[in-house]
Amino acid sequence: MLFGLGKSRRVIGIGLDGFPHSLAVEMMQRDIMPNLRKLAERGTLKRIKSVFPTVSGVAWSAFQTGKNPAGFGVYGFVELRPDFDLVIPNHTNLRCETLWQRLDRAGRKFAALGVPMTYPPPDVKGFMVSGFLAPKLDERAVSRPEVLERLRKTNYEIDIDPGVAVESPERFKADLDRVSRARQDTALALLSGDDEWDFFFLHVMDTDRINHFLWRGMRGAAPEDDYFWDFYRRIDDFLGRVVETLGGDDDLLVCSDHGFCELRWEVQLNRWLKNQGYLDYDNDPTKGFKAIQPGSRALSLVPGRIHILREDRWDSGAVSDKEYEPLRREIMDKLRAVRHPETGDVVCKQVMRKEEVFDGPFADDAPDIVIDPCNGYDLKAKLGAGHLFEKGPRSGMHTYDDAMLLTGRNLRGVARAGDISEVGRLVAKHAL
Repeated sequence: MLFGLGKSRRVIGIGLDGFPHSLAVEMMQRDIMPNLRKLAERGTLKRIKSVFPTVSGVAWSAFQTGKNPAGFGVYGFVELRPDFDLVIPNHTNLRCETLWQRLDRAGRKFAALGVPMTYPPPDVKGFMVSGFLAPKLDERAVSRPEVLERLRKTNYEIDIDPGVAVESPERFKADLDRVSRARQDTALALLSGDDEWDFFFLHVMDTDRINHFLWRGMRGAAPEDDYFWDFYRRIDDFLGRVVETLGGDDDLLVCSDHGFCELRWEVQLNRWLKNQGYLDYDNDPTKGFKAIQPGSRALSLVPGRIHILREDRWDSGAVSDKEYEPLRREIMDKLRAVRHPETGDVVCKQVMRKEEVFDGPFADDAPDIVIDPCNGYDLKAKLGAGHLFEKGPRSGMHTYDDAMLLTGRNLRGVARAGDISEVGRLVAKHAL
């Protein structure tokens, strides 16, 4: 298969979910990831940006479409219908063609393993297994029956149950080790076998999982410290084994979809909206967002998305066109002033209008206000009784501005990318 300037080569991509550029640099300096350092010395390693809202499903949708959310129409892991029914978007909700469909249409032989928002997989000839949000590894999660047969031979699993981390840290580590090992073994078997892939992409959710629950392990002050660093040594060993399977003309890409930092507080924005008089709801957790009462003017969805409840968009919307902009401006001004009551820390780094963030045919569906939080303040959306600032089981949170991109020398065009959507767009241009 011909790529770029006509040379015969494969494009091999590894997506390390939530692997920060800053952590990559630290681990290379400490000799924890020597294989990554060798790749960086031979190619280009740089910091890139994620996407707003900064969640994996949206970020990897941006990668596989090459667009920002207004170009594919999904803004989070959950959305609300006008009647406040909860919706969990999947691949069928992406309202534009994806990289996988373009590769298939061009006759490329490709494999894509574990990418979020690929469930259910599109109707393609490629070797595809869905990632996050696929309920289990069965015929619904793969593009063809023979894919499932091959995955079972290597004991491949889609993901761990992250809730285990709260119940038993030791079981969490054991599950993470098992799933990560099978994921790596599967990828290496496919790369070193007889398949002549034109494009191969493996998504690794395991890095996001350990960063969420064991991030404090990197600080040298907890029992899980050794496990955290050893886990990344194994990731580096895997990268080294991937390199061993490559031919001289193969193009290697390693990227992440967002950064990570320590999580200090969860901030419940719907409770803030209620305290400010913009939202009213029953204290009944069984109702979900159906607990929202008529007369409410704004609500929040994770992470940091605020919708103004306009009369023409929501079944019980209470905000007229005339009231919309003054209300939005008022809420944004108040959000910029939110501080932690004990530390005095500002919570919101940026408070943005949707017009500043989104550009595309589905921008009308975007949240009216988008918040980029300061490091340490994770924006949540609980209803019901409770506090504005809470502590949860996670010790790490996503960041917008510390994702990473590593490209080999043949991928100089992709190396120009400044964010995850541009990575996808330039990868598609290179591969097609």
